[in-house]
Amino acid sequence: MVEFGEKVKQIREERGMTQQILAEKLYVTRQAVSRWERGARYPELLTAKKIARVLNVSLDELLSGEELKKNIEKEPILTQPIENTVQTMLYTIAVIIYLMLCIFSAYSFLRPNKALIGSMAGKISLITISSDAIRVIHLIAATIGLILSVKNHLTAKVTGYIMCMPYVLASLSFLATYVDMRINENGHMDVFGWFTDFAIPLIFAACILLFFVLKERRLPAGMIMGICMVTVVYLILGYRNRFMRFTDLGFVVTTAHMVGKICMSALLGYQAYVWDKKKRVACS
Repeated sequence: MVEFGEKVKQIREERGMTQQILAEKLYVTRQAVSRWERGARYPELLTAKKIARVLNVSLDELLSGEELKKNIEKEPILTQPIENTVQTMLYTIAVIIYLMLCIFSAYSFLRPNKALIGSMAGKISLITISSDAIRVIHLIAATIGLILSVKNHLTAKVTGYIMCMPYVLASLSFLATYVDMRINENGHMDVFGWFTDFAIPLIFAACILLFFVLKERRLPAGMIMGICMVTVVYLILGYRNRFMRFTDLGFVVTTAHMVGKICMSALLGYQAYVWDKKKRVACS
């Protein structure tokens, strides 16, 4: 089977066009055309349509259905410059927030509050260890997302892994709290808590992963957008319930954390919308 790049090169040469002429008509660089023809990179769907129009052929002649599906799987979700810039900014915000939280955790460990020394709040526990570890994992995931977004290499599969991470970590945080309670015998978790704070985040994580990674019989995009809306409402209600208990530092840290999570939820919803749109076009 003749690949996309070979077809472009063959038809371009039949039309008497050089790579430079085709690049100028598409408003891209000659190097971009060269990469497409060598099979090193694939253009996004809109660009492929422009190539077909410039070469005066149908898109089907250039790209088979299976090729189109494979190309979409490999290309970044947000390929437009403005979209990718916004995505990069949101990942940058997340990196800054989690870096700040990690620095705060390290400072609290090295310079503990004298008033808390000897109390339960001043002791190192499974909860504090897990919270610090979770912040580091959040920072690593956000940093990976930022680097790939800057390079414009953030594919659907990687997006799924990154975006499901906060929900998995939320369940692990709940589990650490439960184990700590059992060890110290200072509380218990009811069934409602297990459902809302442990089971539901894992279900949400599985849905996100299946949506972005599964190639066939994918979940509807509306389900992922619903998860984003539920997450935002949950964050706002949780923030509201804790508002009166904040210290000055706690207010700044928690507010920044919540804003960052809301931004990431909004990004997840938009990524799901764009990815679903691309898959529908490929399957039509």
